[in-house]
Amino acid sequence: MRLVVFFLCLTVASAAVYAMDLPSLARRGRARRSAHAGKPARSFSDDDLERYRRGRAPDSVPTTPTAAPPPVAARDLTRERVSWRKEAQQHQREVAKIEANLRRLEWRLNEKRSRRRSREWLTEDAAIGLLEDSIRALSEERRRLEEGFRERARKEGALPGWVR
Repeated sequence: MRLVVFFLCLTVASAAVYAMDLPSLARRGRARRSAHAGKPARSFSDDDLERYRRGRAPDSVPTTPTAAPPPVAARDLTRERVSWRKEAQQHQREVAKIEANLRRLEWRLNEKRSRRRSREWLTEDAAIGLLEDSIRALSEERRRLEEGFRERARKEGALPGWVR
């Protein structure tokens, strides 16, 4: 019974707090902040925001003439496209070399694993670990090469069709 009375009192108290109107809560909070800081607290109302919006309205004409932006040099898109296509082909050749090495290493790894007998599975083969590390390193190098090329093309403004 006491527990029910406690929860009932707690509910009534929280309802009383929520029943206060916002302006009175704002006044009490402002008074608390000003007493704490030693200076009057500033709060903004909807009128303040409306005055600010009207003061910065874009329909007002500026009195000072704005300087014209400097002319942008025209890009020679044909030359850029040819250049980026050549770089993309060179990049693809480098990636193809890495992928060929990866396939060769994976083939050697699978061959090593298939030649092991059942009782040899308990012992560790150093060549297998070395091959796995080499495959991981080449995969990481390929990923870095791809990301670096794409990032450089993005920063220099190459169009997506040029680097595919």
